[in-house]
Amino acid sequence: MSSAGVLARVAAARAGIQVEGGMHLPQAVDEALRKIALQPRDRGLATEIAYGTERWRSLLDFALSPHLRRPIATLEPAVRTLLRQGAYQLLRLSLPAYAVVNSATEASQSVGAGRARGLVNAVLRRVAEHGTPQLPSDPVVALAIRYAHPSWLVRRWVDRLGMEDAEALLTENQKTPPLVLRVNRRQTTRDEVLTQLASAAAVPGLPYAVELRAAGDVRALPGWREGRFQVQDIGAQAVGEAIGPAEHFLELACGRGTKTLQQAERQDGEVLGVDLDGRRILEAEAERARLQLTARFMTGDAREAFAVMPAQDTVLLDAPCSALGVVQRRPDVKWRRRAADLLTSSKLQTDLLRAALGACRPGGVVTYAVCSQEPEETVVPVQAILAESLARLLEDPPPLAKAQISAGYLLPGMYLAQMQKR
Repeated sequence: MSSAGVLARVAAARAGIQVEGGMHLPQAVDEALRKIALQPRDRGLATEIAYGTERWRSLLDFALSPHLRRPIATLEPAVRTLLRQGAYQLLRLSLPAYAVVNSATEASQSVGAGRARGLVNAVLRRVAEHGTPQLPSDPVVALAIRYAHPSWLVRRWVDRLGMEDAEALLTENQKTPPLVLRVNRRQTTRDEVLTQLASAAAVPGLPYAVELRAAGDVRALPGWREGRFQVQDIGAQAVGEAIGPAEHFLELACGRGTKTLQQAERQDGEVLGVDLDGRRILEAEAERARLQLTARFMTGDAREAFAVMPAQDTVLLDAPCSALGVVQRRPDVKWRRRAADLLTSSKLQTDLLRAALGACRPGGVVTYAVCSQEPEETVVPVQAILAESLARLLEDPPPLAKAQISAGYLLPGMYLAQMQKR
């Protein structure tokens, strides 16, 4: 095993340990890759191991457990991460056993698990020899293990969708999503970006979306520094394209401002984004500068923002949610959530939606979106607001959104509802 191969495993393990400590997977991978200089191929391997291990975590635990003397949850995070990532390489990537076992053993010292070298070596050898055990007889539990999702969530989907449709959803969730860019229409055209990026293809139905066929560091692509595009997936772009022209546009809970900046490209009027997290606002400002767009960002509680600003023509609320609709892109999310979280989210989303209508002028439009398909986060908040007679539901989305819509859900994994304030 080359030193570069071991370093790629070290980077992946460091990212996995950070995820164990509560950091979100994308940030953990970015931080790990910044601290270890790797060639593009090894960066890709480290990213694949880190993301793939989270994607298949419970299946990997199921394969590891027969070879451990105590539950895997009781192991030190570094040891648990090395075992899971080694099992992922053996069972899902089908890499040679000697390379996987040796690299995991070598990497253990660099991530603070040197005392467990013998354990890591022995357990991974057994996994390589025995593979995945037979699945349990309970069909829902078996489905949860086979597709590596929490049992409570799979049972919920089976109850709501039926076994066949639930399995279809699980199958989709386990696919690795493409990286999608939104072309900055103020700087260039999609055709120019496609000419510049040999590995890119246009996304049907969205006029400024480009899909990358080859993985890599997007910041290394030609045109990144010049602000010619921004990372934004298909569902999120469709939400933005569903919004009509506005002299005054506001996004509440704007996060890092991606959708606000999409509107800065689309709108000729004033564009403003508000979020409670000052760090995210700083990131949004940095992206605004890179993209050379005109927009304002401010830190504040979305539930109180309407009290200190004039009424807006159009308000977007892409509300904080479980993100269970985009576990394809964020596989660590499914292990963080519990059923009770959905009820907590639902109350917050209803409060935020009420605030969004408060910030909107009479006759203006509020667009509500969440990256979830769970009823508590989609139809329940909308129905609560409609019951208060604050707005009427606009049943017919604009054509560009309609092209991406199926049964009320933007694909992949997004929900959209538009309401006109009474």
